[in-house]
Amino acid sequence: MVDQALTLEPYAIQFSSTGKASRHELPPEAQIVLFEVLDILAANPDAFPGRTRAISRDGTIRLYLHPSPALQVTFELDSTRKVLYLLHFVAPKIQVIKPVFISYSHKDALWLEKLKQFLQPLEDKELIRIWDDTEIRPGSDWLNEIRIALESARVAVFLVTQNFLNSTFIREKELPELLEAAQNRGCVIFWIAVSSTTFEDSLLAKFQGANSPDKPLDLLSEGEQNRVLAEIYKKMKSAVMPD
Repeated sequence: MVDQALTLEPYAIQFSSTGKASRHELPPEAQIVLFEVLDILAANPDAFPGRTRAISRDGTIRLYLHPSPALQVTFELDSTRKVLYLLHFVAPKIQVIKPVFISYSHKDALWLEKLKQFLQPLEDKELIRIWDDTEIRPGSDWLNEIRIALESARVAVFLVTQNFLNSTFIREKELPELLEAAQNRGCVIFWIAVSSTTFEDSLLAKFQGANSPDKPLDLLSEGEQNRVLAEIYKKMKSAVMPD
């Protein structure tokens, strides 16, 4: 808590005409934090020793860093006139790694590995974090790990073969939950036609495939497979890039 004695003569707050940001550019939660921080700093400019540092030689210009939501506030103190000048404030954009859930039949494990090779650059750029059931640790509660991964998924990838469509667990658990997530919380759906299937009679029928179901991967030459997977990589990159 701020020492009550310090609140008797708070600094007046003035917005500098040279400020480089408008409060309208901040997310609502950052705006609330900004004015709360300013109230506390006006009462006691030394209230946040762990978050504030001097950036001028005389110590009058200081930088305050708020951890969550991320917020940077630059201000100047005039101790003689008891004025705090707000010079600059900004909420830096933080890159969010999007969890990607890959659903597949174990009979199609070779296609999983091939797809992951093409998605690796997106992981290296920290744009996505791939999860599939090979991540499940021996002896763990595998059903709970799948549930957590399903709930956190922001991108869902389906490797669609007849093995996939005939899997009871996929058909009754993974597929409905991920498609519901697409509708309710904007989970992006990529379904990849690996082989010829009866997908038109499945829940996937209303979603456009990432490649043509008429030309599934297993009917293509290896060179054509690579070309199609590279195109899918580009589509996913576009979907997960920050705004």
